[in-house]
Amino acid sequence: MAFTIRPADIIKIRAIDFLIETFQGVVIGNEVKYGSSRKVVDLLALFKGQTYAIEIKSSRDDLRRLTEQITEYSKIFDYTIIFTTRDHFAKIQSLTKRNVSIYEISPDGIVVGNLSKKRNNTQKIEMLATMNSAFIRKKLSISNAKDSDVIRKRGMRQKKEVIHSLLYDFFREKLSEPYKLFLEERGTITDVDDINLLSNRLNVD
Repeated sequence: MAFTIRPADIIKIRAIDFLIETFQGVVIGNEVKYGSSRKVVDLLALFKGQTYAIEIKSSRDDLRRLTEQITEYSKIFDYTIIFTTRDHFAKIQSLTKRNVSIYEISPDGIVVGNLSKKRNNTQKIEMLATMNSAFIRKKLSISNAKDSDVIRKRGMRQKKEVIHSLLYDFFREKLSEPYKLFLEERGTITDVDDINLLSNRLNVD
């Protein structure tokens, strides 16, 4: 039986290669858990101190949850990017706000349909929920608390900039080694088998 690559994986491969070629020094994670909902973002990119939630929408994907997904991403990640096909492009534009960047992938290349430089209004409580409590406890030197809820409550006392920096460090610590292995195994372009090397379902308690 012939092995068939899912349309979403084809777009994901194209997106990964585009990010690597365009943003020197980027770190990428695949299917990364986030927030109190424990949901998963298709791709996460770290670049120059900023976090990028990347949603993949193939022509076969349902768009009914897209608005909800974008709202959830905006609570945690600095920027949101959608990679999609021509079939969904116009519909996604109509559903999304101006602070979402949209890239159209076609056989001829990748076209920027909407490029937003507006940063999301993230929430401390959701950024803290994305990190495991042991990491927060260590980095914020919270020595007299072990309960995860208490640790995150203490974390809420910090400025938003501090929590943002902490979240970036958390992702970088968790994703850097898998990404390094991915680059070593990848070759010149990404193959569908390479994607699993980027997967790191972060432990959040």
